[in-house]
Amino acid sequence: MSLARLYLYDIWRLAEKLIREFDSLPYEKFAEDANRIESAVMSLVIMREGWGWLPRNMREELVPIEWSAITGKWDLEAGRHVGVDRKKLWETIVQGLPELSAKAEELLKRRVE
Repeated sequence: MSLARLYLYDIWRLAEKLIREFDSLPYEKFAEDANRIESAVMSLVIMREGWGWLPRNMREELVPIEWSAITGKWDLEAGRHVGVDRKKLWETIVQGLPELSAKAEELLKRRVE
């Protein structure tokens, strides 16, 4: 399996995990739970890293994600991510990731056949 396929698989797997974990969670409950937010951000940071290693043609077939808005940046002093837009993070998980996941799964299947 190529590295690009491994990264794509990881992106798909993490998207599915986030969808299962947060899809039925109302925004209000999500927004008040700092641990869940940090967990989601860390998963998305891993996805963002994998995204960066995908070939351009693969990225173009997937749903574009506004990574910096949903992952923020790491603040060494605070020891956490800052600048995370909680609403955009939640919307990305419940609205954007299902489509991204479906397209990633399709790409994985297509490249096998």
